[in-house]
Amino acid sequence: MEIVVARSAGFCMGVRRAVGIAREAAAEEQGEVFTNGPLIHNPQALEKLRREGVIPLGDEEAVPPAAVIVRAHGIPPETRDRLQRQATRVVDATCPKVATIQKKIAKYSANGYAVVIAGDADHPEVVGLLGYARGGAHVVSDAAAVAELPPLGKVLLVAQTTQDEEIFEAIRRRVLERFPGAQALSTICQSTHRRQTEVRQMAGEVDAMVVIGGRNSANTCRLAEICRHLGTPAYHVETAEELPLAELRQLSRVGVTAGASTPADVIEQVVERLRDA
Repeated sequence: MEIVVARSAGFCMGVRRAVGIAREAAAEEQGEVFTNGPLIHNPQALEKLRREGVIPLGDEEAVPPAAVIVRAHGIPPETRDRLQRQATRVVDATCPKVATIQKKIAKYSANGYAVVIAGDADHPEVVGLLGYARGGAHVVSDAAAVAELPPLGKVLLVAQTTQDEEIFEAIRRRVLERFPGAQALSTICQSTHRRQTEVRQMAGEVDAMVVIGGRNSANTCRLAEICRHLGTPAYHVETAEELPLAELRQLSRVGVTAGASTPADVIEQVVERLRDA
C-alpha cells in the first residue's frame, strides 16, 4: 500500500499559538490554569495539556480564582467581561484570524449593517462572533437558508474561518442576489484554504483518504465531507487504533490528511500503522 501524506496536515498557526500560550501561562503560574471551554478541538492534545496543568472548564462550571485562557475560537464580549471580573488573570489565545473577523463585525455593525455569518450556529467560533454584532446576527449553513432570512438593509457577509469554500461561494452568490450591494468578505483562513484545496486534489488520486482529527473538529469533519462528496471513501479517525486496517489493506494508494488541531505525533502514529499494515 502506498501512503501519501498531505503537506498541510496538522496544527495551523492559530492552534500552535494557542497551545504555546497555554503552556507558557501554566509555566508562569506554576500551577493549574484554566481554559474557557476546550482550548482546541482535539481530545489527544487536550489530554496532553491537562497533564501539563491546563484544565478546560465546562459551560456550567464556576470560574475559579486563577488564570483563565480564552480559547482559540474566541468568545463573546460579555463572556470576556465575566472572566475579567472573576478570574485573577485573563490570557487571550483567540486566533488572530478570528479576532480580525470580530473587529470587522463590530465595525460594520456599528455602521448599521446587518450581519450574516456563513457557518455552524453552535460552533464556538460562531457563538463568539455573534456577540460582536449589535442587535444580533443571522447564521446560515447553506445557500438555501439565505431565502429564510428576513428583509435586511445593508448587509455584511462573513464566513466561519473553517467553512467549506464551495459552500461559502454558493452562499455568497445567493446573498448578493437577494441583497444587491451586500459586503461579502471571504474570511475563510488560508490554512483552511490550503487543506481543502490539497484534499480535493488528493481525493482524485487515491483509493481512499484517512482524515485524522477530533470528531468535534469542524475543519476535520469538513475534510472528510469533501472527500465523500467527490466520491472518495474517507475514514475519519482520532487515533491509529481506530484505523480499519482490514479494509485499508485491500487498497493500493491511501491518502492521509489531518485537521488543524491534530498533533504531529498522532499523525505520525497513524502513518506508521498504515505502513506496517
